[in-house]
Amino acid sequence: MRNTSDLVNEMLTEAKNTYLVAIAVGFPNETKFVFSSAKFPLIDLNKLVQMEGAPIGLLRFEKENAIIQGSFSPFFEYEKETWAGKYLAGLLENAGDILTLSQQPDLMEY
Repeated sequence: MRNTSDLVNEMLTEAKNTYLVAIAVGFPNETKFVFSSAKFPLIDLNKLVQMEGAPIGLLRFEKENAIIQGSFSPFFEYEKETWAGKYLAGLLENAGDILTLSQQPDLMEY
């Protein structure tokens, strides 16, 4: 797995051309997200990885007029794993909730 700064840089590069990008971080019973709009995305991702979360891939949200569409891409470390694509696609079924999370104040403690 690449280091967390590489993953955050990939997210921020993707975010330049879209409404919002999030890194999906998998845990055994939940998923947490690091958003491109966060004040300190690298610190956020590092904390989640220290808690034994696994960064799986990116969720992208495009906004055109009032319509938001989501897409995903597993990080290249997982792109040949079928489960990773299914996992990320399943997350997009909750796109509204994910977008709401992105608007909440940063709850991470520094």
